[in-house]
Amino acid sequence: MIYNITGFPFAEFGDPGKTRRVRLVVSPETTGEKRLSIVYTVIPPGAVSEGHVHADFDEYIFFDIGGKLILDGKDFDVPEKALVHAKAGQKHECVNTSKDKTLGLFCVFSPPLKPYGKYPELIAATKTYLEKQN
Repeated sequence: MIYNITGFPFAEFGDPGKTRRVRLVVSPETTGEKRLSIVYTVIPPGAVSEGHVHADFDEYIFFDIGGKLILDGKDFDVPEKALVHAKAGQKHECVNTSKDKTLGLFCVFSPPLKPYGKYPELIAATKTYLEKQN
């Protein structure tokens, strides 16, 4: 099956005017995949993903246009088309340093992320979306 990622439902996170859109593409709750979760996030120019920690899973983050990663308080410039790894327990934040381009991030979580916050609502919307696609 081929999906248009931008067709997936999304939840918005962040400050007004600089919200990022998060789409849950693959997860145990939506597709039945038990080994990992995949999230697609878009971050507008100058916005951030806010620093956070995942205690129980690693996150691999693909930056399409590049930007900045803050990992355990250290800043790293991330080039276009780069993959970064935030290990379980590491505080990380992704920053869109562009003045005019949206940053797209593909995030792979292993093992799968545990739903929290807005994710239960997003799971329900994604399941409905996927049912209509099949």
